[in-house]
Formats: sequence, C-alpha cells, structure tokens
Amino acid sequence: MIRGLDGCETFLYIKPMDKSGSNPLSAVVRPAIHVTLIRDGVPELTLKFRDSFLIGNSEECEVVLEDTDVSPVHAEVWFEKGSWWLRDRSGKGETYINGQPVDTAELEGETEVLFGMGGQMLILDVREMPHHVLTKAVRQAFRSSGYVPVGEYRMATHRLLKRFLHQQAKKYGWIIGVLALVAAGAAGYAYIKHRQVEKQQALAQDVFYEMKDFELALSRLEQRMTDRGDTLSSAELQASRSRLSQLNASYDKYIEELGVYKEGMDEGDRTILHVARVFGECELAMPPDFVGEVKHYIGLWKLSSRLARSLDRAEEHGYTVSITKSLMDEHMPPQFFYLALQESEFDSSAVGPPTQFGIAKGMWQFIPTTATQYGLKTGPLKEFARADPRDERHRVNKANLAAARYIRDIYNTEAQASGLLVMASYNWGHNAVKKLVRQLPENPRERNFWKFLAAFKGRIPKQTYDYVFMIFSAACIGENPGVFGFSFPKPLRDAAQ
Repeated sequence: MIRGLDGCETFLYIKPMDKSGSNPLSAVVRPAIHVTLIRDGVPELTLKFRDSFLIGNSEECEVVLEDTDVSPVHAEVWFEKGSWWLRDRSGKGETYINGQPVDTAELEGETEVLFGMGGQMLILDVREMPHHVLTKAVRQAFRSSGYVPVGEYRMATHRLLKRFLHQQAKKYGWIIGVLALVAAGAAGYAYIKHRQVEKQQALAQDVFYEMKDFELALSRLEQRMTDRGDTLSSAELQASRSRLSQLNASYDKYIEELGVYKEGMDEGDRTILHVARVFGECELAMPPDFVGEVKHYIGLWKLSSRLARSLDRAEEHGYTVSITKSLMDEHMPPQFFYLALQESEFDSSAVGPPTQFGIAKGMWQFIPTTATQYGLKTGPLKEFARADPRDERHRVNKANLAAARYIRDIYNTEAQASGLLVMASYNWGHNAVKKLVRQLPENPRERNFWKFLAAFKGRIPKQTYDYVFMIFSAACIGENPGVFGFSFPKPLRDAAQ
C-alpha cells in the first residue's frame, strides 16, 4: 500500500499469498516488470512482478495508491504475446504516458506513467534488472514486517547492509578462527579458507553492483530533473547522494576486512585497484592481466615529458580546478580530468585533423555536432583546421561544462556507470561503442569494461584501446606520482576542496 502522498506517512504493503499459493511477486517463466514509486521526483521503492496486476486506490489492487486523483481500479498491466501491456480502466482517460492520455499501450524499456491529472507517478521498467543477495535480504526483511515506512526505505537498506556485512565479517572471522585451531587439518583448512574467501568476494561483488544500480538510477533521476528544470527535490537528492556515500564507505570497510588491499601489498598495485574503483569498475572482478597492462602504459608515460608538461600547463592556467569542479558538479569522478590531457594536453587552442564528422577543436576536441548538442556555438571557421576565437569550443569554462555533461550522459546510458566504457565511447564514437555494448546485458554487473574487453577486445581499434589505457594509467600516476617514479605533486590534491 502506498498512502499519504500529500504529506502523510507512506507505506508499502505486499499482499500475502492467496489460497492457491500464488503471489504477485512470485517468479514464473516470463520477463519481469519493475514498478518504482516516484515521490517528489525521487524513487522511493521498487517492486518486481511477473504476473498481471492492477493499479488503483482500491484494496483489490496489487499496487494501491491512496490518492484522490486515482480511481479505485485505475489501470491494469498484463503480459501477452511476448510484451507487457498497460490499459487504462479509470473510465476517464486519465492514465498518461509522456503527458499524453493512453487507453492501451505496449510497455518498452523505462516508461513514466501518471495516474490522474494530479495523481501519482510510477515508473514501469520491463528491462531485466539484477537482484542479488542484498536485494533479496532487503525484500525478505520488508516482507516479514508487512508494512514498511517508505520514507525509511533507503535508511533501512543502509542499516541492513551494515548489519549484514558485520554479521558476515564476524561469521568469516569465526570460521577462520575455529579452523586455525585444527592444526591437523592444515590442508583441509587451506581449502576451506579459500572457498570462504571466494564466497566473501562474491558477496562483495553483489554489494558493489547493488550500489552501482542505485548510483545509476540516482544519476538518471538527477539528469531528468535537471533537463526539466526541476529543483524542488534538491534536498532529497542530496540526502540520497549522502546515503550512497555511506553505502560506499560500508563497502570500503568490507573490502578492507576481506583483505583485498593486503598489508605489504605493492603500493602501485594498490593504486591501480583504487583507480579502477574510482572509475566505477569492481576491483574484485578485474582481469588478472589488467594490472600488468596498466604498468606497461605507465612505462610509456616515462618515455617522454608529455605528462609533466601537460600538467604544468593545466596548473599554470587554473584548468585543474575548473575541470574538476565541472566534473564533480555533475557527480562524475574528477579523474576524468585526464581525458582532456589525452585529447589535447590541456591546450584550449587545439585543432584536430579533418574527419568525416568535421574538425574537432578545443581542449575537449568536440566535433561540431556534439558541440552544438551541448550548447557550444561553433565559429565561422568550423570547416577550417585552424583555431577560431569566436568558436566556443576554445572557451575553457564553457567547454568544461559541456564536456562534463557529455561524460555524464554517456555514463548514465550505454556505459552503465562504467568510467572506462565512457572513455572508449568518447574516443571511438558514442554510436560505434553503443552498437557493441548493447549486445551486453543492460546492468552494471554485465555491462562494464571488464566484460567489454572479454567480448570485443579483438574488435576494439588499437587507437581506442591505447586511449583508455593511457588515460587510466595517467590517473594512476596522478594518484601517487612518487610510487611510479614521477616527481611532480599530486595534480588533483585540491579536487575535494
């Protein structure tokens, strides 16, 4: 039950099983549909259905919206001929998709549906979404209580996560402690310990990708609200961002307890793992040869003064602060700063060679169409391979803002919160990468750079492969220059300020 959207308490009620033993949330062999409640522009909770269900303010409905603008049985959703469908049953034609009243509509992808002119909005998503151990634990806890205050949903999730991780850590430590006493079974102990670590690492990956799912949903919501000029829920969004940071902190502690960053570990290896995590890749799923490959590209940076020279230019002109601020304002990792280094060596007057897409210009090397799409005016010399003072691609602050938004948009769509896929898309062309990544399942667990490499390494242009590794290796050097043999100070030392 979802009640009180006018300021009263909001609750989720999951119906118990009927006499036949069926349940609206039970799994059958068909694609699931996910129903997300949106309150004040913020997603509060998501339910998963595999059977048909009703939406309205009557108790006979599976999704009950206690709102005066919602009819007793306002709409029905069912699966037929390989698709999910929605039909208006309000009798008033007051079911809206994209602002237009609908009678019957096939549901594809993510669809926002408004029930009544001033009623409640739900998002119906027919795409398969991962539901790992954490989600199951959360749902089990919620089902056992029947009614759950929705306002406490994310807080409850966070508390459950911390408690769950703490219990697992205690259990893990207890098992190892007991086994340590069984000296006679040393060989068996080593095997069991190995299996326990494997289970713990698998659990940690589940937690990581749960957070990526939440981060992706939150980023998309923020983008949607920004595009609409809606700032009414900025406080709630900030609170959600804070809760995401808390979840990340819990994950960090769990990783520490697992001993992923072992005492005495090579500091370079530790930095590479950390930077992978910063860019949205799970360090526990990293391919075994990735660290060695990154070190190879770090070695390439040592062969010239290009890195130090470029960083000096960025520092001299104040680009470091302006770039990282633009990125962080869009909730993107400030380490995307190194993407501009690879594009132009922080040269705002840079001009690329003529291509079929036009001539790229400026620090971020925008082609004309992308520049226009992100609000940058091209100058009268856009068809000539020379700098143009009237071309806004050369204006650093405007170009930084446009680049941050462009990176955010790639991050929120096909890249599925994978920073390294963002880099590949930026270089190879968003549409070129899009065709390949769309062949991967649409969730951060399956659509990330590790999976992309495994599936398409032979098809990735060498230029793009080098591009990603040069940026990533530069970011690793920037995190800890001394460890990798560089004498300059950490470039992003003031990024968090």
